[in-house]
Amino acid sequence: VTGLEIPPHRKVQIKLEVAAECNITPFIAKQKANRFLLLSVGNLLMADEPSLDISPTVLRWRVPVVYALPDRGIVGKVGELYVDADNGQISLEESTPLEVLTANAERLYSETGMIHN
Repeated sequence: VTGLEIPPHRKVQIKLEVAAECNITPFIAKQKANRFLLLSVGNLLMADEPSLDISPTVLRWRVPVVYALPDRGIVGKVGELYVDADNGQISLEESTPLEVLTANAERLYSETGMIHN
């Protein structure tokens, strides 16, 4: 909340209530993100557990994207995808760009390769 001044060293309790249509469950958001990643960048990037992101104009799922290796499991987070909670569309404008996802995965791959040597 902008414009709200909080006195220093005081206990503050803020309650918010939001009502909105949420047609896409976190499970479906994760499925949509995984399908997008598989078709766009390959099978070593996958969606992790989504969290609900609430803004004044849209309700969406923030889906962490992680790099995983078959023999090691999840190596690390490489970015995020945003999935509209109403229609399930992935917002590429707000998500981590594909080039950055792959660059981060390549960096983790290099770091992981050094560990195996």
